[in-house]
Amino acid sequence: MKKVTVRLNVKALEKEQEKLRVNDTQLAAMIGVSVTQIWRAKLPVEDHRHNSPGPTFIAGVINAFGGPFEKYFFLQKVLRGRNKNTA
Repeated sequence: MKKVTVRLNVKALEKEQEKLRVNDTQLAAMIGVSVTQIWRAKLPVEDHRHNSPGPTFIAGVINAFGGPFEKYFFLQKVLRGRNKNTA
């Protein structure tokens, strides 16, 4: 079985934020996570500071904006191997 991880569809989330005129601080309060978690989830996957969204983040986004899951998140295969930039 291949490993997969959940990734954030940053464009879809930011589009909803713009519609509601919600900044990252307000979004964090709405979904029950820290502003840092929002920032890290929005970073490019290649950035060593990036974090994939966890269950609280995912549930919070779906609860705040409505589903479906696929609108805001997608599954991506995880490539095994060490990132040379984070050694």
